[in-house]
Order: sequence, then structure tokens, then C-alpha cells
Amino acid sequence: MLKRFGHGHEASSVEGTSQGECVIIWPACPQPGMNLPDGWEHATKDKQWLYATFVAIDANFCLKRRNMLTNEADPSLSKGWSYFVEEVDYKSYLAEHLGEAQEKSTCSSHNAVNMADTKLSQGLAATGVGMIDCACHNMKRGNGVGDLQKGKKYINMDYLFFSTLRNNSLKILNVSYDIACQWHKHIWSHMESLPQSHHLNHVLKIIRFFVPKFHLPAHVAKCQSLFSFNFTRFIGQTDGEAPERGWSNINPVASSMKNMGPGCHRDTLDNNFGDWNWTKVVGLDASLLNKMKDALIERAEHQAAFDEFDAVISIEHCATWLSEMVIWEQNPNDTTVPNPLEMKAIAITQVGAQLRLAELEANELERGIDISLHPEVSPSVLIVSSLDMEEEQHHLKSLVESMGMHVMDIQCGSIVQMCNSFRRKIETWARVQVLYMPAVLQGGRCNDLASPGLVGSYTDNHLKRYPYP
Repeated sequence: MLKRFGHGHEASSVEGTSQGECVIIWPACPQPGMNLPDGWEHATKDKQWLYATFVAIDANFCLKRRNMLTNEADPSLSKGWSYFVEEVDYKSYLAEHLGEAQEKSTCSSHNAVNMADTKLSQGLAATGVGMIDCACHNMKRGNGVGDLQKGKKYINMDYLFFSTLRNNSLKILNVSYDIACQWHKHIWSHMESLPQSHHLNHVLKIIRFFVPKFHLPAHVAKCQSLFSFNFTRFIGQTDGEAPERGWSNINPVASSMKNMGPGCHRDTLDNNFGDWNWTKVVGLDASLLNKMKDALIERAEHQAAFDEFDAVISIEHCATWLSEMVIWEQNPNDTTVPNPLEMKAIAITQVGAQLRLAELEANELERGIDISLHPEVSPSVLIVSSLDMEEEQHHLKSLVESMGMHVMDIQCGSIVQMCNSFRRKIETWARVQVLYMPAVLQGGRCNDLASPGLVGSYTDNHLKRYPYP
């Protein structure tokens, strides 16, 4: 590694190598003094977004390591020179804050947070690794990787986050983390406990926190508007899921590293992360070209969709909404400015409607009111079961249509059994339906529900040799 980065014959010897100096830097990210124009610090507001840092935080619990050897018996050949942080300083900081309790999540039930102190760690020296990636280009950042002890502890992620951002002079910082809604609350007070070299001048920066797009729907409604990539300007199509794509590359070697000593484990990961970065750099031209081609096509589609939508919105409504958005976007760090994208109304979901019906039924039963005509199936249960059967019908239809022309007997038998079972459900449901909707008996509509057409009509072309009810 030292040889590849030209440190083999340094006048200051190997010991003169600085932390994070042997990292393959991503040329597409803004690097002051390397690929930025003169005077970039004085760019106007409409151009500042070009000079922003995007980082994504995540942890991988597949990269665990058993408690096999000590650092003395198996030392690392690196002292924080590449992707892993310097081990001695990192472990010293963790030891100083060992007794601090983990703050519980007030959002969704984030197991990574709420179960951090209870995660099984018997026989393990590390339960996984935490990492800070480039969120734009999925590159591994220098001094952004470290071992974890129990779950996603804030103290681990705090150290890694501020370690990789040392000497960062860009004015805009976009941070993605699947539990950002909780982690960001006390991030600046946590920073005060870190060494001075790890402090970030956050007062002079524009710092925005996000939750990755795939993880965001699991959060409460308020988080989905406050931490959404889609609702923030100058973000593009960044999704914040860069670390997840990187895990798919490193996970295949996790089992072979589980029994390594601490030094060998870190060096092996450093080598793999370096190879990952180098592969990304080599494929830079093709990657950016493909993205540009897709962007040109999608821009035209999005512009057409926007123009069509904008044409049906009143001028007064657009003016009001635009003024609210401008004020909010011009004050990204001011929490007193209301977020115009925050949902004002609660959307009604099918599950929510089912819960409401069940609650209404429970209240009536408490008051001694029971309108059910069946001992086990109330009106709300009848409605819910009909929706479930409709979903099952569509699923069964898709299975039949995906079987192709040449079907094996075992496949046909399975489909026939599923169709028979489904028809029995319909017949049972129809008998209860008559109690609540006697009008369906007129004209034989009750029998139509269980007719062959409901189940078998779309199977005839595929399974003609099997009789359907």
C-alpha cells in the first residue's frame, strides 16, 4: 500500500505518513486544490451546490470478528493510513465513554438504536463495522471505517463521522443516515467530547440531514417530510443508499475474515475497500456517460409531467406555495421556518381503516350493542375478508399467467389445489354475505360469486386438461 502511494522512500520514513493519506480519492467529488476552479469559495448561492460534500453512514453486522488474538499478537500494518481509523485513539475514546447509556428512539422502533446495548456479542471482539461513504459516488472515505462493539452506538458513529470530515473546507454538507432523525439531535454536543482535531465548524456550514430513500417509509410521517431527499433542492437523484450497495461487494468475504486477528482483519478490509475505489475510478467514464444519457431522457419526461401538472394549478395557489418554498429553502438551518412540505393531513390507509372499524366495533360491544348476524364474522370482518380474497385472486391469476406454455404436472397440481381452496373460501364467504346483504339472492348473484368464471376463467388457456370447479 505504501509503495503504491509513493511512500516507500519518503525522507520522513514510513512513520511520516499521515492518517488517511493512502486513500484512493474519487475524482468526481469536489476536492479543494485539485479539481475546483479558483475562487470557488466565493461562488454565488445558485452555484454553491456544486461544491458540496455528500456522506452516507451505515453499519454492517456481517463483518463481525471473533475474539481470537490481541493487537500485540496481530498488529495492523497500517496506523490509520487508509480507510480504517487509527486504532489506539479510537479505542481510547470508546473506553472513556463506555458507561454512557444509549438514547432510545422516539421515532419508529429502530432496533439498531433501541437494542444497541442488548445485542449479542459473546465471544466477539467486533460485532461489525461502521462506515462513512461518499453518498454521491459510493466511494469509501478515508478514516471512515471502524469496528463496532454493540449495535449502532452513537459514540462509534460520532467518532467515524468527524474523523473522515477532518480538514473539510466545503461549505455545504449533506449527511445521510437511516437513523438521522435521532442521531442528529445531539451531534454537536457529542462533538465537544472529541479531540479538537475532530471538531467541525458547523456554524459556518450549511448542513442537512437525510434518511435514505429505501429506509424513509419506515419512519413516522413527520420524519418523512423533514428528512426526505426528494423534498430538498440541489440534491438530484441521490438516494443515500450507497453503503448498502457496497455491502453486497464485501459481504462474500465476511465469513473468511471472521476468525482473523485484529490487524489482519483491518488490513484485509483496507485492501478490499481500496480495490473497490480503484474499480470505481477505472469505470468512471462509462458510469458518468450512462448517467448523463439517462438524465437527459428523464429530464424531458419530468419537465413534461411538471408542465402538465402546473397548468391545472391556480396562479394564486402557485404564488403562495412558491413564496413558502423560497423562504424555507433560503433558511436551511433555521428550524423556526415552517416546512411547507410537511403533511397537514393524515392519509387514510387500508390498514388504518381496518383498525378504525375494529375500534368502533369494540366500543359498541362495550356498550352492549352487537349488530353482528354471525357469531364469528362481523360486518367489518366481512369487508376485510373480501378485500383479502380479492388480493389472493390477483395473486393466483399472476401465478397462472407466469407459468408459460409447457407446464409440469407438479405445477398444475399445485395451481389446481390453490384454485379449489380459493373457491371454498368464496363459497364460505358468500354464505355469510347473504346474512348482511340478502338482496344478492335476487337473480342468483350469490351463486355467481362462486362460479367458475371467478377462478377458472383465466386458467382455461393454461391448464385445459384439468377440470376446474
